[in-house]
Amino acid sequence: MADAADLWESELGLFDIEVDDSAAAARRARIEASRRAAKGYTAKVEEPGWFNDPDQVARSKGPARPALFALHQQYYQRRFEDVVHGGLELLREGVKEETEVMDLVMRAALRCGQERKEGVVELARRWTEFPNLPSLSFISARILLSNSPLATSPSPSTPSDSTPPVSAREVLSATLSSLRIHPSLPLPRAFLSTILLPLHPLLSQVLTDPSILDAQRAKVEQELESVEVGEKERDVLRRVVLGAEKGAREEEEERVGRNVRSL
Repeated sequence: MADAADLWESELGLFDIEVDDSAAAARRARIEASRRAAKGYTAKVEEPGWFNDPDQVARSKGPARPALFALHQQYYQRRFEDVVHGGLELLREGVKEETEVMDLVMRAALRCGQERKEGVVELARRWTEFPNLPSLSFISARILLSNSPLATSPSPSTPSDSTPPVSAREVLSATLSSLRIHPSLPLPRAFLSTILLPLHPLLSQVLTDPSILDAQRAKVEQELESVEVGEKERDVLRRVVLGAEKGAREEEEERVGRNVRSL
């Protein structure tokens, strides 16, 4: 009986499986090495304004990011002319955060009376490249307005003939672009009302006081057809003034190219 048991055990021994734990051992070794390295780690502390230090900038991954940080600091310090000059220079050199710099430059230009500067106007006219950024379209519309016949008073900082004239339609197009995704935004709506007032006072009045729409809907719809804009822009204007629903084509166009800054 004992011999039979020994024979059975010897036969089972042929099927013994050897476990390779080299991978687990290597992982344990890596974890232990990481723990030892972490014991001597001290967090790096960035000093305020480090991006203004040439030595620190030279050690950074690229000069564009520190330059962008410096622009933001200058804006908060109300050094708006420096922002305009530095931002335009940064855009010429090339920067990944292009739309962020464009927005910052145009806002600074409005603050320091440089909205008629040629380079600033050129930036404002580029809003068509970024149709899904309402904030950029809106700030562009404000710059364009300052260079159009709709401007209430010309800026004294630059002669009026130093920049190409901007048509009222160009201002209106940029303004409507800022309302295409969100027609209820209060600031662009108020701005649109101001633009429409000289030539289309009824539409301007409806934007200011929507309660009069029901009583004058027929006249309002007739006035909408007289506004000199393209059909896509007229659809946006109709949605803003009448609160009409978006069409299927317009909804599809909004989905294409939309990014987080448009939300």
